Amino acid sequence: MNDFTTKDMSDLLYDILSKIKDNENENTTVVLQTPTTESSFPCRVIDSPIESVIKTENAIPVRKTFQISIEHWDTEQREVMEMANKTDLALREKNLIRINTNPILLDEITKKYNLISTYEVRYNAITNSLEFIR
Repeated sequence: MNDFTTKDMSDLLYDILSKIKDNENENTTVVLQTPTTESSFPCRVIDSPIESVIKTENAIPVRKTFQISIEHWDTEQREVMEMANKTDLALREKNLIRINTNPILLDEITKKYNLISTYEVRYNAITNSLEFIR
């Protein structure tokens, strides 16, 4: 059995999201911290995954749930909506589904729009796989 950690989930997300092409068909930057005025846009931010152990056997986590928030940043509201849609499509291939979306906000410092989507998936250590929650 493998123990799939928060870092493993973050690394997996980074690999998946780094391959998504957005504006002008170029790969979009993926970062782990809130962008600044110096940052490259468009970009996606992977917030720290939240890990919850559902079931253990002999103190070893057998089933876990992960919730992950992905921030989409760009100059136009429609662009961040399209970025979120592309994120949905890429993450569904690994059984992650969107469970929540926050309203689009304009960041006063960067003058960019931000849309945060939350995704969820269950990890099964016995099969070493990510499973649908619903």
